[in-house]
Amino acid sequence: MLDRSPVVCVCLTSAHRNFGMYGRDAMPAGQVTIAPRVDEDYKFDAAKVVPWAHELPLDNSNASGLRWPLVSPFMPSPLRSHPYFAEPLSEFPHFDCSVPVVYPFGCLKAPIVVPVFSTGSTSTSVPRAAISHTRALDPFVFGQYPVNSMLHRNYAYWVVRCQNYRRMWDYSRAEIWRRAKKAYPNTGTGLSRQSDMRSSQFPWGGRTNAAKPWKFIMPTAQPDMWHESNRMALCLKLLQGKLMVVDQLSLETPTVDAFERLCREMRWDVRQLGAGVLFMDGGSRLAPSREFDSNFFYGSFCNGKLKVVRPTIRAEDPYDWNGQGQPFDRQTLGPKGPKNPIPFNRFNVFDALEHHLLVVTEGAVMQLEQEMLTIKMSKLPPHIRNQVAASGALSHYVLGSCAAPLLPVQDEAAARVEEREKPQYAPYYDSPYAPWRDEPDASYEVDGDEGVIRRHTPSRPGTWKILE
Repeated sequence: MLDRSPVVCVCLTSAHRNFGMYGRDAMPAGQVTIAPRVDEDYKFDAAKVVPWAHELPLDNSNASGLRWPLVSPFMPSPLRSHPYFAEPLSEFPHFDCSVPVVYPFGCLKAPIVVPVFSTGSTSTSVPRAAISHTRALDPFVFGQYPVNSMLHRNYAYWVVRCQNYRRMWDYSRAEIWRRAKKAYPNTGTGLSRQSDMRSSQFPWGGRTNAAKPWKFIMPTAQPDMWHESNRMALCLKLLQGKLMVVDQLSLETPTVDAFERLCREMRWDVRQLGAGVLFMDGGSRLAPSREFDSNFFYGSFCNGKLKVVRPTIRAEDPYDWNGQGQPFDRQTLGPKGPKNPIPFNRFNVFDALEHHLLVVTEGAVMQLEQEMLTIKMSKLPPHIRNQVAASGALSHYVLGSCAAPLLPVQDEAAARVEEREKPQYAPYYDSPYAPWRDEPDASYEVDGDEGVIRRHTPSRPGTWKILE
């Protein structure tokens, strides 16, 4: 039981200071109301700390077991910039960021290397819930320091946008099903003049200025505010250790049983009253896609606390759908002015705070990085942007003049076929996905008499005739 006494006087002999501490400070939340001392608090002996241990004095064992997930390799601490890796590990394969890494203003000035977990799909031999490799994230997308005012603007917009405007309907006097008879005569009673029984003074009466759905104004999401606040929400999940990157989200069969089995093995709490998981499905690394995996999407139709969103954090520019060029009946319907309602299956701050864990696929990470590339380059100073372009890290079409190109449908279909067939050809020598596997050990010999080039390998020789 926690100490609920009103005031307890505690004395620190090392610091020789007395202060009053309420009983709520002893709760396993790890929050204190006393400011830390620079030279005394948060000090630890490095030789006595085991690897991946937490440096903060969390004495209560429930604090680490209930507050923090088992996703990030480290615990959030003021002694490190983020609770993930700062450099690639030699034990796992590593993939660099899909875009050039720069550190604009307001971002984390440290590399972000996250482990990528396997969901046990047929395209990989790594078991489910195991780390398959590591990947570097773009600090501009996942490292924008959170600002409460920006997060609140996104949160408030989503709350207002998700209202059911069709139910915001008040009855006017003309809509009340009653006779137009007066309650009593106007004269002879000594009372004030009386209207009919539809008046608003009665509990059943109608309002004078009734609220109607077409009288409300749909809020407008500013594009700059929207992607900046979403990047702050991604960084908030990163700093809390609640960001989990997986190779892909797929199921063998589109059933709820398969989905619940996957969540159980991956330790995803999708119960109705559970912590909640927010999924961002964007395909795998070999086949990034803006469409959900059909089996996973239909299997997620369960009575749980989860949501699947698209791999995008940008908003369209406001557009006036009721412009002057529309017919008169189209101009009078709905709220007036430019608007850009964000679809419900988009990432937002409200869902990020409502759900405990954020699960992002590698394809979604690549699409977010490509989506923010032009914005990131536009925020850089001109001389830094020119240096990035001169170093060969950029192409001419991503200098800020146009958006990053998307993969065509043919390339996406070919990548999906490769992802499905690659493990089938892996044990054979003539695998079309690894044709030059023995190239480092091969040697070549030119035979001028016969006109052939002989290729020798330690395992077997090979010969190609010279083409005319």
